[in-house]
Amino acid sequence: MTKEFSILRIVKEDILRILGEERSRVSLEIFKEEIKVSLSFIYEAIEELEREGLIQSQQSFFILTDKGEENAKEILKKHLVFEDYFKKTRTEREAHKIAHVLEHYVSEEVFNNIKKLSTFKEEGIYLTKLKLRKKGLITNIVISDNGLFERVVSMGIVPGEEVMITSEASNAMIIKIKNKKFALDKDIARKIKVIEYGEG
Repeated sequence: MTKEFSILRIVKEDILRILGEERSRVSLEIFKEEIKVSLSFIYEAIEELEREGLIQSQQSFFILTDKGEENAKEILKKHLVFEDYFKKTRTEREAHKIAHVLEHYVSEEVFNNIKKLSTFKEEGIYLTKLKLRKKGLITNIVISDNGLFERVVSMGIVPGEEVMITSEASNAMIIKIKNKKFALDKDIARKIKVIEYGEG
């Protein structure tokens, strides 16, 4: 997936979510204000959504079609689950921002894991404390810098995802998520919480 394709997909989802939240007509100005990307991405996303029959324009406003409403409901449902989950450990505003990021990156499986995690009382241990080759389920990422948080999430490090430490170096640890292995700085690993739950 190219970076441009990825950004376009995120912008399309954001437009659907905004329309779903507003439940009415939304102007281009609102999209420009809320979605922090270059205008060309917003115009391209609107064109694609209109071609796909998910939104339509009425004078200088946009509304959801019936098909678009279904999609928007799914995105909003995901968003609210993440927001509620993070409200336990963050402010409402932070939880809202985190939900905006996560709704674009998680699979259905991870989404279902987060729903299960919401029923847990314990938040777990920091990733640096997880024993080598033990599986852990990520419960939280306590990074307040939004840019860094999004970078970490885009690597596949998200609450509800399974992680394992395969080896360690002096300032990094090699972790495995799904079939991907990569080096993670220990300073970042100290901000990721996990629940240990089995052998690798």
